[in-house]
Amino acid sequence: MIIKINCENDFLMDVLQKNPEEDMGLYLTPLKKGHVAGNVINKHNYEIVFQDSKDSFISEGNNQIDYQSYCAPLAALHVCNELFAHILLSRDDFAQKEISKLQCTQSEIDNKPCCIEIVSLYIDSKWFRDGRFLLSKYFDGIEVEQQTNRIFRLRVTAPSIFDAVNLLSLVSLFTHITNEQNDPTYMDESLAQKYGRVLSNIRNVPYFVFYLFIQRAMKTEAQFNDLKPVFENYLAESGLHVDLNWLGAKQQRINYISEQLEAEIPILDIGCGEFDFYKNMVKSGFKEMYYAVDKDERIETLSRSIIKRNEENNLVFFSSLEQFLFADKINVLLVEVIEHNSLDDAKALIKQILARYNINKMFISSPNIEFNCYYNNVDNRFRHDDHMFELDTIEFRAVVEECISEQSCSVEYFYLGDCINGIYPTQGCLISFLR
Repeated sequence: MIIKINCENDFLMDVLQKNPEEDMGLYLTPLKKGHVAGNVINKHNYEIVFQDSKDSFISEGNNQIDYQSYCAPLAALHVCNELFAHILLSRDDFAQKEISKLQCTQSEIDNKPCCIEIVSLYIDSKWFRDGRFLLSKYFDGIEVEQQTNRIFRLRVTAPSIFDAVNLLSLVSLFTHITNEQNDPTYMDESLAQKYGRVLSNIRNVPYFVFYLFIQRAMKTEAQFNDLKPVFENYLAESGLHVDLNWLGAKQQRINYISEQLEAEIPILDIGCGEFDFYKNMVKSGFKEMYYAVDKDERIETLSRSIIKRNEENNLVFFSSLEQFLFADKINVLLVEVIEHNSLDDAKALIKQILARYNINKMFISSPNIEFNCYYNNVDNRFRHDDHMFELDTIEFRAVVEECISEQSCSVEYFYLGDCINGIYPTQGCLISFLR
């Protein structure tokens, strides 16, 4: 792995703590099963080479060269930790550190833009799609250039050396944990604190990057509780009053609705997807019949596999709602479904369900379009490409009220997910009947 640091700051080596007057500017230290070497090219350029012996980071049994060890993002993380741990401190601690020979603090001299380049970085992640790297959407200073199928050139540019090293470390972490082929790294409390600090060191981090960090990097609720106030205070400085949640909106939705479904009443799950609700209900001891409907052929194939190994024998799959005929009392799930239809078709579907079945409870949920701005959706009005509409809270209530206008029922609205300035990503309602 080759990492190049370029900065027009004459004090680059002082901030990096590499003295070109000693050892001819060379720095050599063991790293895993190999060695990392740093070299002062000139006062504005510092280059790092990681030379592995075998299998330091990713073991490739059929690959004698073990090329991934030379371009794995985990290798970049370890290089940053080995050579620049003093730069990965908190912003205040870094800024106040004195450089005695210059009689000034690090923040006083670290005041010019810095560019760090990894010549070859392995990215095998869904975060690189259609020629675009997800994090480039949230940070202007991240450039990714595809060289071969999964090998990329990464450039990170930031206003200072401190900002560039921290941003490089964050990009390497996200790339490592999202790569399809990686050696899993358990994020313990100390690592969560460290990379939570790195994330908070970077300026102008949008909410969604914190969301990604919580969902992809954190492993325990205790880690989340430790960093929750740190992240919320950071976002508050940019005018976002945020209540972060440990569980993502999807899992909150599953838990919230599942807790209100009676164990003795069958369930009709329309647009069941990958059977998340069914799996959650069975895990909690649900034994009544579960009727799942989805027109996706892939889901139908999945249903056969689940039914085959299902010990409860209580799952029945239909590829069309028209196939489902049922007269007894039932609970209905219409969760994250209506937005995949035109608005008129969605209304017609809700009214059809209300008129056709003997419903005890019916849950409807849909994305709240007001929250999309916090996902930084500047190039796409809707949250997903296959959505035909999305509603704000007033519009959603209006649709529900229109659909139940001829029904004898009560309706209770709920909101789930991280709350930002009083807005939630998911909105829903519980329609209840007394029959």
